[in-house]
This record gives sequence, C-alpha cells and structure tokens, in this order.
Amino acid sequence: MPRPRFTALDPAKRRAILDAAADVFASDGFAGASYNQIIARAGVSKGAMYYYFDDKADLYRTVIRDVAERMKSASGGLGEFVDARSFWTAVRALCARMLAFVGEEPRLPGLAKSLLAASEGPLAEELAQTIDGMRAYTEALLDGGREVGAVRDDIPAPLLAHLLMGLGEAFDRWLIPRWQELEPAELIALPERLIELFVRVAAPLKLAVELAQDPLYE
Repeated sequence: MPRPRFTALDPAKRRAILDAAADVFASDGFAGASYNQIIARAGVSKGAMYYYFDDKADLYRTVIRDVAERMKSASGGLGEFVDARSFWTAVRALCARMLAFVGEEPRLPGLAKSLLAASEGPLAEELAQTIDGMRAYTEALLDGGREVGAVRDDIPAPLLAHLLMGLGEAFDRWLIPRWQELEPAELIALPERLIELFVRVAAPLKLAVELAQDPLYE
C-alpha cells in the first residue's frame, strides 16, 4: 500500500509518478526495472519516493491496482440482460470494452506480462490476490447467467470459473506478445473469438449449438 503522503499528493503529481513507473515496468518487467530510472522519469527525489512507497515492490503493486481500477471503471459492469442470449451479448460487449481500454493503454500488455511472470518472490501475493479477485468476479457473472439459463449447471460454479479463467489466461499469453502485430480488423474480432470459446465451455449444450448456428455477432 502506498504511504499516506502519496495519497495526499496533487492528483497530477500522483499520475505522473504512476505513469513513469508503468512505463518502466511495462518495458523491463519487475525484476529488470530500475527504481532509480523510475524516480528520474517521475521527476522526484529518491528521498521523496521513499516517503511515498516502501520499496519497488510496493510501487509496482500500486501501479497494478491503479490500472485494474481504471479498467474496471472504463469497462463498467455487465449491464442488463433478460435471457440467455442477451446475457452472452452483454458478456461480449464487456469484453469489447475491456479490449478497447487495452488499446488505449499501451503499457497494459507489458504490465500483464510482468504480472503473469510473478509466480514467486515479492509479487506472488499480488498475483494471488489478483487471481482471487478475478475468480470472484467470474463466479458472480456465472451466477447471473445461470438465473436466465445462459450457463450450464452440471459443473460447480467455482470449477467452471477456474476453467474459464484458465482459458482466459491462455488467450492472454497468446495475445500479449502479438498485440502490436495484429491488424485493426483482427483486434476488433477478438471479443467474438473469445466469447465463442467461453460459450462452448460454459453454456448448456443446446444453447451453445443454437448460438453457433445463429451467432451473437452479426
């Protein structure tokens, strides 16, 4: 957690520090990032930075949480749905908004790559907390989908959430190194491809077949 002196800073100054840190972490990863380089980019003294954060790991965790909060704010909630089809339409729209945020935040793929590498060491707890939060969010979405028959009920919700998150992680690991190489049309199509995969895993078989024949994306 950042120290109170950081949260009391002028918002523009806080933004400058977080942006400078995000630039370096995104390009060099956590282990390769130079704390001195971040300090120089942020335009603050080393002494001041230690008034704001305990260490580099504390700053990194603050950067990750800042990006996550801004993505959540930009993408919004799932929105309204009244039946199984409108549920999956709402999920697709949510994925599209999330990917749009990624497109406007060029540091995010690099930050995501650094976080995926944090399976041990000082960031392991941060990764675990991030995963736990995503799992709880996914389970809540699945519970809403089950109420309208959009999500299968023959698999426990926690297990189904694990399956979808594993699929999402595989998708992220494929996408992150290719993000800059994809054409605009390919980027636009990504939410469709991802939701197709989610539907095949999470929707009842009859609904999955119906959506494959009459997709949400036309």
